[in-house]
Amino acid sequence: MSLFGSLFGKKTPPIQCPRCLGKGHVDSDDIKRLNKELKWQPGSCAYCEGSGKVDPDMLNKIAVDEAYLTTDLSKEERQRVIDNDAEALERGRIFEEETNRFIREINFLHYIGKLDADKISEFYLIARFAEKLDGKMYEQEKKELIDYVNRVIALNNSQLN
Repeated sequence: MSLFGSLFGKKTPPIQCPRCLGKGHVDSDDIKRLNKELKWQPGSCAYCEGSGKVDPDMLNKIAVDEAYLTTDLSKEERQRVIDNDAEALERGRIFEEETNRFIREINFLHYIGKLDADKISEFYLIARFAEKLDGKMYEQEKKELIDYVNRVIALNNSQLN
């Protein structure tokens, strides 16, 4: 912003959100373009908070493809991430690391352990089942996990070919 603009409060107009390309929501094409296929799901854009527009300064504060900046974050945590708060950034680093570890484990269980998606999901849900998760909730979680495991396997297969 120029000195003149800052003196008289003239702000730079918002720009099209580079994450969702101004749509206000992230779709599968955006997810693929940003290489977050196993880390995000389609939905409201967390970068622009669904508005389709961002302040140009946002681009200097946080990467468009920051995996941790999702709609699951509280407003406070979102702001901490944008403000480059050290603890929030560490939580983001851990989130990314844990997600990558989980993906590697799924690939190991499938390709080395020769388990299919159903067996892998049962493996991860054993602890939940032991907590006496009710049958309907267990089946829903299992279905979602099987879908995710299949996406991990499919993406890995496409990268191998």
